[in-house]
Amino acid sequence: DFGIVPGDGVHVLWPEVIGSVRARYFLLTRQVLDANTAKDWGVVNEIVPADKLLTRAHEIADSIAALPPLTAKYTRIVTTQKLRRIIDEGVALGLALEGISAAEVARSMAAKS
Repeated sequence: DFGIVPGDGVHVLWPEVIGSVRARYFLLTRQVLDANTAKDWGVVNEIVPADKLLTRAHEIADSIAALPPLTAKYTRIVTTQKLRRIIDEGVALGLALEGISAAEVARSMAAKS
């Protein structure tokens, strides 16, 4: 973390996941989420021990693969439509501001050298 604007998409996704006020606070204070907080906030659905992670991932994948193909495909489409829209609307500006802030940080670091 070099102090640049988080404009790579997290600025539009975090508010959808954890709420706008919490997301703004989270991004400005550079909070780090532990697993339990992430689960409490709805960022993750499960916490799985490392030695059981791959097994659990396969269980989830198998249950999705068992769905009728169109059900799986169209459920994914319908549940990601809003996220795709907000990413399309917000990432260009975010990346521009991230780039501007990164250039300023680089200039500041070069001036200190």
